[in-house]
Amino acid sequence: MEIHEIATKKVFFFKKTTSTMDIARQLCEIEFEPVVVAETQTKGRGRQGREWVSDQGGLWVSVVWEDVSKNLSNYLFLVVGLAIIETLNDFEISAKIKLPNDIYIQNQKVAGVLIENLNRCVIIGVGLNLNNQISEKMDDATSCKEILGYSLDLEKVLEHLLRNLYLIRSQFETNAERFLDKIKGLLI
Repeated sequence: MEIHEIATKKVFFFKKTTSTMDIARQLCEIEFEPVVVAETQTKGRGRQGREWVSDQGGLWVSVVWEDVSKNLSNYLFLVVGLAIIETLNDFEISAKIKLPNDIYIQNQKVAGVLIENLNRCVIIGVGLNLNNQISEKMDDATSCKEILGYSLDLEKVLEHLLRNLYLIRSQFETNAERFLDKIKGLLI
């Protein structure tokens, strides 16, 4: 395990773990809003206990937020979804939100979000197909590398994602109506 500070957050990097969500759950008891990243996950999961294929090259990250208001909690997936879209836009990739928890580029899934509540914390899991190979098990998926034709720097994408998450959270908390107007055109 290595620890880095990225976008003012303490980020715990693991070569391999069962799930970043599991590690984040443990760390939130002793760290303030930790971020957990793994090169691979052996038991990555999606909604309803589905397997999330988490091979090397993807961005598998869990972010802990404390003090999430009830209003933010009701729209949390949309806030996270917009942060992912803005991050992809930063790298010249256009994407949309597909409810209930996916991000699509055209007709292919590029990311998924898993949100779990834990006492005073919310754990936000993001699986982003960045530079990883897309396997048959991943059905209609794509990766940023397939779209762009070249690899992206994982830490740079992570930094953009973390900054966008906190910026969009702040925008939502400042003016939820404006946020909701913005999000309407990004749904498929």
